[in-house]
Amino acid sequence: MKLGIDLHNIRDGGGVNYIVNLCAVFDPARHGFSTLVLLGARETLDRITTSNPHIEKRELPVLSRGVFHRLRFLFLQLDAELRQAGCGMLYSPGGLYFGGFRPFGSISRNMMPFQLEQWGGYRSARDIIRLHLLRWANARTFRRADAMIFLTRIAQQSVSRIARMKLEQSRVIAHGVDRTIFAPLAETEPAAPASDDAINLVYPSRLEPYKHQLEAMEAVAALRSQYRNITLTMCGPANPEYGARVEARRLELDPDGTFLRYVGPLNTADLVSLYRQSTLLLFVSSCENLPNTLIEAMTARIPVVTSDCEPMPSVGRDGCLYVDPTDAPSIAGGIRRALEDWSATLARRKRAAGLASTYSWQKCADETFGYLHDVARSH
Repeated sequence: MKLGIDLHNIRDGGGVNYIVNLCAVFDPARHGFSTLVLLGARETLDRITTSNPHIEKRELPVLSRGVFHRLRFLFLQLDAELRQAGCGMLYSPGGLYFGGFRPFGSISRNMMPFQLEQWGGYRSARDIIRLHLLRWANARTFRRADAMIFLTRIAQQSVSRIARMKLEQSRVIAHGVDRTIFAPLAETEPAAPASDDAINLVYPSRLEPYKHQLEAMEAVAALRSQYRNITLTMCGPANPEYGARVEARRLELDPDGTFLRYVGPLNTADLVSLYRQSTLLLFVSSCENLPNTLIEAMTARIPVVTSDCEPMPSVGRDGCLYVDPTDAPSIAGGIRRALEDWSATLARRKRAAGLASTYSWQKCADETFGYLHDVARSH
């Protein structure tokens, strides 16, 4: 049986990374499906490099065009493409499907459409309309799915309630982490930083209101009186409206660019290099499904100061230090505690690495394909 994977709205970032890692370990003998059929735009398929003869790429030029062409494909062409390819099941990792092909499975990777309390940070009408549409479209897709995957138990319970789904139709399957990329730092423990040492904080995440980069910058600016060589480097794509707010405030706090830096999106190699130079990693998001950034940092043994909003405490447990992401003094206090009690910080770092070792792409693929194959057989 062939499994068709619809990549019409998977173009970059975490979505592509998810598919790349599933394809990297796909094995028909182990996972039940004879072939994975990837249906996507050329630019997406080019990022999924594989020599596996059991993975078929079907390039669809319409998906390289605008959003309305992609939606037209989703509503009017996808089912025919699946049948033409001989697929026995559809998997929609983008969380959108409205056709009649059965059986089909999907996954919930974005919590923002289901957390209305987080929408207040958005000022753009376009962002609000987009969130309303995603909430409706995701909920409709998830209710109709024959197989439904969530990344955490918390997300499963929250989204199932809001989308009016039955829990028994779903599974919790966490993403993995690539340990060949995010390898632990040198085993020698770094010395406790002194107040006049260079202290490098890194915040690798998309600039969005719920990521609280504004509060993170305020916190670091407040610490300059105690740690004169502390810096914060932010990296990742940016929501245009919130990115403009972050840049305006950055210039107010640090007009010379001495200690606050935004370097935009980074490729994986540059991101790992930035990790290697960091003293602490900040991740103060208030809305996550499964925080891959947090797990990658824990794997690389970088001390972490993160948000006290779930699911961060459930993932990081006793391996991270937690703060209120909406409060700059709380973030500053967490950074200060991490630096002042360095032995406790190193102990947390060690525990975090142990916790992160449970996240595996092989395990993710085994559970994902196994679940989808069981559902396909039942139909």
